[in-house]
Amino acid sequence: MRSVSGMTWKIVSIPERLIIKKQQDFNISYLLSKILLDKKYSNEEVHISLNKEQVHNINYHNEDFVNAGNIFFECIKNNKKILIFGDYDVDGYSSTYLLYDYITNLKVKCDIYIPDRFKDGYGPNKNLLNKLIDKNKYSLVFFVDCASNSLKEISYLEEIGLKTIIIDHHQIYKKINFNNTVIINPLKNFNKNEYSYFCATALVYFFLKYLNENSKKKIKIDNSKYLFFSAVATICDQMPLRNLNKKIVINGLKNFNINNFSNFKKILKLKNKISSTDIGFILGPLLNSSSRLGYPDLPIKLLIEKNNNNIIKVSEKLLNLNKKRKNIQSETFKLLNIKSKILKNEIVFKYEPNINEGLLGIIASNFVELYGKPSFVLTKSNNYIKCSSRSIYGFDIGGLFFEALNKKIILKGGGHSMAGGCLLEINKINEFKNFLNGKFKKNLKNLETHKYYISEQSFESLRYFAKYDLQKLEPFGNNNLNPNFLIKKNKIIKCKILKNLHMQLLVKNNLKKTYLCFVFNAVGTKLGDILMNYKKDIDLIVQINNKIIQKSSYFNLIIKDAITW
Repeated sequence: MRSVSGMTWKIVSIPERLIIKKQQDFNISYLLSKILLDKKYSNEEVHISLNKEQVHNINYHNEDFVNAGNIFFECIKNNKKILIFGDYDVDGYSSTYLLYDYITNLKVKCDIYIPDRFKDGYGPNKNLLNKLIDKNKYSLVFFVDCASNSLKEISYLEEIGLKTIIIDHHQIYKKINFNNTVIINPLKNFNKNEYSYFCATALVYFFLKYLNENSKKKIKIDNSKYLFFSAVATICDQMPLRNLNKKIVINGLKNFNINNFSNFKKILKLKNKISSTDIGFILGPLLNSSSRLGYPDLPIKLLIEKNNNNIIKVSEKLLNLNKKRKNIQSETFKLLNIKSKILKNEIVFKYEPNINEGLLGIIASNFVELYGKPSFVLTKSNNYIKCSSRSIYGFDIGGLFFEALNKKIILKGGGHSMAGGCLLEINKINEFKNFLNGKFKKNLKNLETHKYYISEQSFESLRYFAKYDLQKLEPFGNNNLNPNFLIKKNKIIKCKILKNLHMQLLVKNNLKKTYLCFVFNAVGTKLGDILMNYKKDIDLIVQINNKIIQKSSYFNLIIKDAITW
């Protein structure tokens, strides 16, 4: 079934006997049973999803915690100064904040540095470290959400007598044993398992639990707050929301009262308990917006600030920067999408010389959402080309950048399976594109080259499912996507443009009942044009847009695609 967006949609096919068995085993609806089977949930995952019970002790132990702990305990015993070097995204801010909060509660001197993506680039470099170290006498440097591949920089720090602890989750390209450095990274041994998909903040959370349990100087830590920020970073860094990550998110959001964290009161106006959707679409983009526009330290200032007047000032600046970011992103995405010619067996690859390089990644995310393909957005950065990318499940960007680096197609680069960035020479753009397309075509058999919907449903059946079952599947995210459904024979009776980017539609079904739908980032796309102008019956691929229905009027759907008659 070919859609107006050029996608091929197929119904999920699962043997009837398996659906009925799962339905009977867990006393659940037929539709929920089919969705759980489609997601390949284990019985343990099904149990967790259905009961959402509180997990009192979420544990993970990494063998490197011991050596890192010894370095840390020696440092605080001698009352030495510590530097935390973070990253300019939600995972970097959150992991930096947890470390800073714990260390300062121990009454140990500690500084923070968040690099500027425009001036400093990603991760540490020798010149930057020189400037930071010349001004202060640090004994220990923490790198969080970066530095797994900063071998020259770590060697330099060892040469001048500093000890280093790296807590990171990005792909490791080369393994070297250092004397005074410990790398906490589940990918260090190159064996992927469920623990390979932690974000940096979750690793920091587990490390801090280890420190506090083994420290002679124990302090009372706010475990619910630490777990909450681990959940925030897990969602925003697109970690797979399965197994232990799902427990982190469920319990992190359930057990922490966001209203008691005054630093977020100005930027988050919530009527109900915070959800994964609030984090993924409101809080995360807002915190990330400042570094995209040249203010990398604002989010960490907001998190550690104690003075209420200063919190208000930083919050207002963040809100204003986020508005500016949205406008620039909207215009840039529309410009790139107008020029789009997406070929079936190729990735999305967009180069424009004058894009704000801080927005490359989020625009790549827009293309993944729209076309369901790995997306690479590039722009000119001084005398080089900078690229940021987002992927789909099964197409490992971190691994690809490692191979491109070895083939000398790119100058440097890194990332994890779902996202990454790199730098290359201008004359390497076509070679880079051909390399990526070659890998994509080679892996087509292993990738989802078409999309699936669970089943054909009606407006009323989806409303019922939303009320009783949808929340059992949350939180939605990477490897646990909001399910798609097909509703046939609809008419678009009213259309309203929102913020010159999104669309709000009033739709009538074949029973003459109307319902509300939204289409995001649709203005200027083929899907948006069809929905705005098509007068005949149209089939819609939709997702449910709310968690729990309190009133019938709250219920609405997100249109993901359409099939014309």
